[in-house]
Amino acid sequence: MINIKKQIQYWETGSDEELLNAKIMIDNNRHLAGLFFCHLCLEKILKALVVKETEDHPVRTHHLSLLAEKSGIDFDEDQDKFISKLQLYQLEGRYPEMFPSEPDTTKAKQYFEQTVNLHKWLKAKL
Repeated sequence: MINIKKQIQYWETGSDEELLNAKIMIDNNRHLAGLFFCHLCLEKILKALVVKETEDHPVRTHHLSLLAEKSGIDFDEDQDKFISKLQLYQLEGRYPEMFPSEPDTTKAKQYFEQTVNLHKWLKAKL
Protein backbone atom coordinates (compact mmCIF):
# COMPACT_ATOMS: atom_id res chain seq x y z
CA MET A 1 0.00 0.00 0.00
CA ILE A 2 1.47 3.34 -1.01
CA ASN A 3 1.15 6.61 0.85
CA ILE A 4 -1.05 8.51 -1.62
CA LYS A 5 -0.56 11.92 -0.04
CA LYS A 6 3.22 11.52 0.02
CA GLN A 7 3.32 10.37 -3.62
CA ILE A 8 1.16 13.29 -4.79
CA GLN A 9 3.37 15.73 -2.87
CA TYR A 10 6.50 14.19 -4.40
CA TRP A 11 5.26 14.61 -7.96
CA GLU A 12 3.77 18.06 -7.32
CA THR A 13 6.99 19.38 -5.75
CA GLY A 14 9.02 17.96 -8.62
CA SER A 15 6.70 19.61 -11.10
CA ASP A 16 7.14 23.00 -9.43
CA GLU A 17 10.92 22.58 -9.51
CA GLU A 18 10.93 21.67 -13.20
CA LEU A 19 8.87 24.78 -14.00
CA LEU A 20 11.54 26.88 -12.29
CA ASN A 21 14.25 25.02 -14.24
CA ALA A 22 12.36 25.72 -17.48
CA LYS A 23 12.19 29.44 -16.68
CA ILE A 24 15.90 29.62 -15.89
CA MET A 25 16.81 27.85 -19.12
CA ILE A 26 14.52 29.90 -21.34
CA ASP A 27 15.55 33.17 -19.68
CA ASN A 28 19.13 32.22 -20.55
CA ASN A 29 18.34 31.37 -24.19
CA ARG A 30 18.67 27.62 -23.61
CA HIS A 31 15.40 27.00 -25.43
CA LEU A 32 15.65 23.27 -26.12
CA ALA A 33 16.60 22.51 -22.53
CA GLY A 34 13.90 24.86 -21.30
CA LEU A 35 11.23 23.13 -23.33
CA PHE A 36 12.46 19.75 -22.14
CA PHE A 37 11.85 21.01 -18.58
CA CYS A 38 8.43 22.38 -19.58
CA HIS A 39 7.53 18.87 -20.68
CA LEU A 40 8.93 17.38 -17.48
CA CYS A 41 6.94 19.87 -15.40
CA LEU A 42 3.68 18.78 -17.00
CA GLU A 43 4.67 15.12 -16.90
CA LYS A 44 5.18 15.28 -13.15
CA ILE A 45 1.96 17.16 -12.35
CA LEU A 46 0.06 14.66 -14.48
CA LYS A 47 1.72 11.83 -12.56
CA ALA A 48 0.46 13.42 -9.33
CA LEU A 49 -3.02 13.40 -10.83
CA VAL A 50 -2.63 9.76 -11.89
CA VAL A 51 -1.76 8.87 -8.29
CA LYS A 52 -4.81 10.79 -7.06
CA GLU A 53 -7.09 9.06 -9.58
CA THR A 54 -5.74 5.50 -9.33
CA GLU A 55 -4.39 5.47 -5.78
CA ASP A 56 -1.36 3.71 -7.19
CA HIS A 57 2.04 4.55 -8.64
CA PRO A 58 1.85 6.30 -12.01
CA VAL A 59 2.63 4.44 -15.19
CA ARG A 60 6.25 4.67 -16.30
CA THR A 61 5.88 6.82 -19.37
CA HIS A 62 6.80 10.26 -20.61
CA HIS A 63 3.77 10.53 -22.85
CA LEU A 64 1.57 13.41 -21.70
CA SER A 65 -1.59 12.25 -23.47
CA LEU A 66 -1.37 8.81 -21.89
CA LEU A 67 -0.83 10.32 -18.45
CA ALA A 68 -3.81 12.62 -18.96
CA GLU A 69 -5.93 9.64 -19.94
CA LYS A 70 -4.84 7.67 -16.86
CA SER A 71 -5.60 10.66 -14.64
CA GLY A 72 -9.06 11.21 -16.08
CA ILE A 73 -8.13 14.65 -17.43
CA ASP A 74 -9.80 15.77 -20.63
CA PHE A 75 -7.79 18.41 -22.44
CA ASP A 76 -9.60 20.83 -24.70
CA GLU A 77 -8.47 21.07 -28.32
CA ASP A 78 -5.92 23.84 -27.70
CA GLN A 79 -4.43 22.07 -24.70
CA ASP A 80 -4.23 18.84 -26.65
CA LYS A 81 -2.44 20.54 -29.56
CA PHE A 82 -0.01 22.17 -27.14
CA ILE A 83 0.96 18.96 -25.35
CA SER A 84 1.48 17.31 -28.73
CA LYS A 85 3.96 20.05 -29.66
CA LEU A 86 5.67 19.87 -26.28
CA GLN A 87 5.95 16.09 -26.57
CA LEU A 88 8.53 16.61 -29.32
CA TYR A 89 10.92 18.24 -26.88
CA GLN A 90 10.81 15.30 -24.51
CA LEU A 91 11.74 12.57 -26.97
CA GLU A 92 14.18 14.47 -29.06
CA GLY A 93 15.87 15.81 -25.96
CA ARG A 94 16.85 12.25 -25.17
CA TYR A 95 17.52 10.95 -28.68
CA PRO A 96 19.84 13.21 -30.68
CA GLU A 97 19.04 11.63 -34.04
CA MET A 98 15.52 13.00 -33.65
CA PHE A 99 16.51 16.42 -32.32
CA PRO A 100 13.94 19.14 -33.11
CA SER A 101 14.89 22.48 -34.52
CA GLU A 102 15.40 25.08 -31.84
CA PRO A 103 12.51 27.52 -31.54
CA ASP A 104 13.19 31.23 -31.53
CA THR A 105 12.98 33.18 -28.28
CA THR A 106 9.42 34.34 -28.92
CA LYS A 107 8.14 30.81 -29.53
CA ALA A 108 10.05 29.40 -26.54
CA LYS A 109 8.58 32.05 -24.24
CA GLN A 110 5.12 31.42 -25.67
CA TYR A 111 5.47 27.69 -24.95
CA PHE A 112 6.71 28.49 -21.46
CA GLU A 113 3.66 30.68 -20.76
CA GLN A 114 1.37 27.95 -22.05
CA THR A 115 3.14 25.52 -19.72
CA VAL A 116 2.65 27.88 -16.76
CA ASN A 117 -1.07 28.19 -17.51
CA LEU A 118 -1.59 24.47 -18.02
CA HIS A 119 0.42 23.68 -14.89
CA LYS A 120 -1.75 26.02 -12.83
CA TRP A 121 -4.92 24.49 -14.29
CA LEU A 122 -3.74 20.95 -13.54
CA LYS A 123 -2.58 21.80 -10.01
CA ALA A 124 -6.04 23.16 -9.24
CA LYS A 125 -7.34 19.63 -9.88
CA LEU A 126 -5.21 18.16 -7.11
